[in-house]
Amino acid sequence: MKLAIIDYGSGNLRSVENAFRNSVKNNKLEFKIQVTNKLDLISKADHLVLPGVGSFPDCKKGLEDIKGLIELLSREVINKRKKFLGICVGMQLMVDFSLEKQKTEGFSWLDGYFKKIKTKGLDYLGRNYKIPHMGWNNLQIEYNNHPVLNNISENEQFYFVHSYALECKQTNQIIANTNYSQKIPAIIGKENYIGVQFHPEKSGNSGQKFIYNWLKWRP
Repeated sequence: MKLAIIDYGSGNLRSVENAFRNSVKNNKLEFKIQVTNKLDLISKADHLVLPGVGSFPDCKKGLEDIKGLIELLSREVINKRKKFLGICVGMQLMVDFSLEKQKTEGFSWLDGYFKKIKTKGLDYLGRNYKIPHMGWNNLQIEYNNHPVLNNISENEQFYFVHSYALECKQTNQIIANTNYSQKIPAIIGKENYIGVQFHPEKSGNSGQKFIYNWLKWRP
């Protein structure tokens, strides 16, 4: 199996690569992993990972600057049904648009849009909520039998860093939520593509469980 981690100038590429290599090694999986922005290598991969760090508009521009990349991703994921994982802004790009800085179109693979997290109310320690939502949080599982959540409980913690949250009416595309002053979709997906708002590569053993589940998933 070939796995491509897409390099478009945004994302914790080294830590993402290391996390996937650790999972492959520790679980004795047969994967060849490449970090690349070359369209021919991406098109030959069986599994695609799109990391994303920074603002939505900057990440979208990074993708647009690699001629043909967005169109290739849609062909490979939607038409050829290759397995896809979007991480943080990589997840956000999967939906219709984001309101960060300015309205910017996404891939429209899933319904919804991103708007700033609400800051009303107090957290469990009586403090005002701060933006970004940064640190460890648990999941509220909505799709109990989804293979990417195998052996993952609602008590486990994942690492989040983000200021915008998904608004959508299609609850059937939400696999898990988290809570930070509001209910925030943490894992979304449909058919062969999944997006996570947290960073599995920074989420310790729980993140490794998720990566292993995704690698083994057969949609």
